[in-house]
Amino acid sequence: MRAIVLGIATTLAMGLSLAPASALPVASGNTVAPAASIEQAQYVTRRVVRRGPRCTVQVTRSRGPFGRVVVRKVRRCF
Repeated sequence: MRAIVLGIATTLAMGLSLAPASALPVASGNTVAPAASIEQAQYVTRRVVRRGPRCTVQVTRSRGPFGRVVVRKVRRCF
């Protein structure tokens, strides 16, 4: 069953790869859009007002006794 499915897949792949180049769409010579179709960009800025402290966790990794990694997590709020 697997061989049949692989055989059909390779047959389809070979058939699609041998398609003539004339079947591809032709690109037009005028690739630049006219000036009337260009719209003005709109820039939107939003400002979020946060209340309360901003806290982050500062992670410090160091070597302790016997070469083990010691991880210290300190919460810093400002």
